[in-house]
Amino acid sequence: MKVELELVEIYRYEGLPGVRYRFRVKDTKIYLNVTATSLEEATKKAEQIIKNLELDKYLASIERSR
Repeated sequence: MKVELELVEIYRYEGLPGVRYRFRVKDTKIYLNVTATSLEEATKKAEQIIKNLELDKYLASIERSR
């Protein structure tokens, strides 16, 4: 299953370095927050989190059980 990400917001915390990117996994209530220097880097980091958590496999198993 291909997991699609939707960019929700880009923000900064005052006093902390870096830009934060908030993504939502499409058609879910799952959000991922990453710090990165560009949108491309942020997307790669979010995709790596999905891979590490095996979130794509989990979402696929839920989809099959519906």
